[in-house]
Amino acid sequence: MAHSHFAFTMNESQILSSVNEQLESSLTHGYNITKLSSRIEPLPDVVNGGSIISNVPEKAMEVKLAITAELQSLKQELGEKGHPSPQDEELLSALKEQVTRLMQREQSLEQRLETVCKENAELRDSVSSLYAQLALHEQESNMQTQQLTEAWQEVELAKDRVQELQSQIEELQEEVSLQRTTDGDTSLLSEMEHSLDSMNWIQDKKHVIQEVSAILDMLLPVSYGSEAPSNQEDSLQGRLGQLKSVAERIVHNETLQELNRPIVGGDMALCENTAWIQELRDQNAQLLKENAELRLKADSRLDEEIIQRAIKDRDDAISKKTAVEAELVRSRNDMMYLNNQLLEAIQRKLELSQELEAWQDDIQVIINQQLKSQTEQQMQSKRSGGNRLSFFRKPLKASTSVSCIPETTTVPNRSPWRNWLKVAK
Repeated sequence: MAHSHFAFTMNESQILSSVNEQLESSLTHGYNITKLSSRIEPLPDVVNGGSIISNVPEKAMEVKLAITAELQSLKQELGEKGHPSPQDEELLSALKEQVTRLMQREQSLEQRLETVCKENAELRDSVSSLYAQLALHEQESNMQTQQLTEAWQEVELAKDRVQELQSQIEELQEEVSLQRTTDGDTSLLSEMEHSLDSMNWIQDKKHVIQEVSAILDMLLPVSYGSEAPSNQEDSLQGRLGQLKSVAERIVHNETLQELNRPIVGGDMALCENTAWIQELRDQNAQLLKENAELRLKADSRLDEEIIQRAIKDRDDAISKKTAVEAELVRSRNDMMYLNNQLLEAIQRKLELSQELEAWQDDIQVIINQQLKSQTEQQMQSKRSGGNRLSFFRKPLKASTSVSCIPETTTVPNRSPWRNWLKVAK
């Protein structure tokens, strides 16, 4: 009985130690979870929507289930044992407290997870709104550029109109100078024609003065504004000079006036226009900065792809170069081998031609020897059949002549060829 009680206490102590180890591991795990959540809170996971933190409540739930299972097993063992000891009750209370703490931590982690998910959703909404604002700013910048181009076109048209007016003024001045420089001493017919022309010119002059005055009335408010002087001179020359000064003033100040005018049109004040233009410039600068950042992000990826392609192309080119170099070396070796064979064939041909010449010389020597032997035989046959004295004298001369020819012609020519062939070989 004592032995069984001792075994039961040993099992109980082992169970308690295992439960304590699990509690310590759960506590350390919970502490790591809190540290992880405290690090994640300032930097929410925008990309994958908090998938890292979603595993934390599951692990806490597993620890909680394991501890509750241990509690139930301990309760069953205590129920089987009978009356629980105070140590068991303290252990049970400690386990219950740990379970409540774990539940509280689980709830806090779930709350943190919910807040992180909300922050993630808010960040996504803010990113989408930023993209929408970026598109709107791009549209506004495009509209502003179009308005600026239209304003510059209007400035160019005004300049062209002023130049046309100036050319008309110059033509009128030339006509006036021509009228003034006409000679006074003319004939009667020329005087009559001049009088008729002067009458027509008086009528045209009135019309020209009216047109010039109308043009001046239109241009004076444009050039001088509210401080426009009145047309005091009635002569054509004075009005032409005034028109010229007004045209020069318009040409001088046209660019600045057109730039200071409102872009869209209306009766806005100059200060409001400058403030609005400055605000638009600031918005354009901010939009350009954001566009540059986005383009840099896109270009970095493109640059990586381009670098990888360039590295691949470089490796392919290097491999092709090595293959071509190997093929070139092989072709050079083949060329050298063929050149050597060609030289050997040429040398063999020379040797064969030399042997052929030596063979021809040898054949010639043999033929000469055969001819010599035939002549000797004929001479001997003739000696035996006739007058020996008369016949003996003639063949002696012939034999001496025949025998001397091959010895002097063939034998000395034979030895140099063979010696030369030996040296060549």
